[in-house]
Amino acid sequence: MRQKKSAIPFVLIGVAIVTAITYFNPSSGGEGVSLEHLTPGLALFVFLAGMIAICAMVLPGISGSTLLLIMGLYLPVVTAIKDILHLNFAAFPTVFIFGCGVLVGIFGVVKLIRKALDHFRAQTIYLIIGLMLGSIYAVVMGPTTLEVPQPAMTLHDFNILFFVIGGALIIGLQKMKDLKA
Repeated sequence: MRQKKSAIPFVLIGVAIVTAITYFNPSSGGEGVSLEHLTPGLALFVFLAGMIAICAMVLPGISGSTLLLIMGLYLPVVTAIKDILHLNFAAFPTVFIFGCGVLVGIFGVVKLIRKALDHFRAQTIYLIIGLMLGSIYAVVMGPTTLEVPQPAMTLHDFNILFFVIGGALIIGLQKMKDLKA
């Protein structure tokens, strides 16, 4: 019983982090983030978003793309990358800063996560579980940072059939993995 109670604060911290990012997002409501004129503060935001997005991609159940959507940077970053691919180098500073954030995230924060798992495994796992549970709130709230914000999900939008299909797929994949082993 003691073990279960000691996990609760870490789960709650994880839920609070993702919920706060979603709830207090300054770019919700379709305003998005304009990366046309990078200020030092905006450049720092893009750098940190790159770090956070890549870290989310190594943690189970948390989507880096969803976090970029929450921060209002998904479309601007994808557009900047597309512009570079079309040889429009005006967006190069944005892509460079974002890429530097990704590299720092890969080499710095991922090592930090690995050390946390080595030294504080249970607490780190519970924190990750909290992050996954908190991301449900972000998904339910919908992509509010798009040019045409999508409304939050309601019970009328929920489709039990697709929920069951998703669960069955996960169970089926797990069974296939068990058969292979």
